[in-house]
Amino acid sequence: FIDNFNTDEGQKIYSHLINRGLTKETIKTFRLGYSINQNNQILKYLQSQKYSTEALSKSGLIIDTKKGYFDRFKGRIIFPIHNPTGRVIAFSGRVVNNDKMAKYVNSPETPIYYKSSVLYGLHESKQNIRKENSVIVVEGYFDYLQLFQSGLNNIVAISGTAFTDKHAQLLKRYTNNIYLAYDGDKAGIAAAIKAGYILLKHGSNPKI
Repeated sequence: FIDNFNTDEGQKIYSHLINRGLTKETIKTFRLGYSINQNNQILKYLQSQKYSTEALSKSGLIIDTKKGYFDRFKGRIIFPIHNPTGRVIAFSGRVVNNDKMAKYVNSPETPIYYKSSVLYGLHESKQNIRKENSVIVVEGYFDYLQLFQSGLNNIVAISGTAFTDKHAQLLKRYTNNIYLAYDGDKAGIAAAIKAGYILLKHGSNPKI
């Protein structure tokens, strides 16, 4: 996905990310990439690496349809999702300039990825969360990345899923002081209040 930035198609996406306010350093640190808008670039690559059919089907990278196998993330900006130790366990793909498709497509749950217990960016932010003894929780990937590169490093994103008991338990390992900085629209306000009650239940100190 990172290598695809070297293609003509990928260069345009890289410029788009820069125009959205991300720095080259941020793109590199968080290993953003791009999935070429072809049906089977990733499939062919993985087959060339001699991965088994079973591994491919479990990875969540390939979709099995009546018309054959397709790359799940084709034509999308790629945000790798890491576990707290920094290993990539899943991906999220964001569409570029296409209103007819879902804005985000995420990896399905796999043997190594359980979305209800994963927080985006925790692998980079955990030391700062401990140091500050507080964490800011945002909704989206761009929210996280723009705040992180602006120097607010005690931050995580819920990345396209509702806040869960497992998220609350995970944050409690690092701090009890949680700031919920969700979108200011009606849905964001309702989601923040719901997350606040979950955090209270687990003995944390949430603020919106």
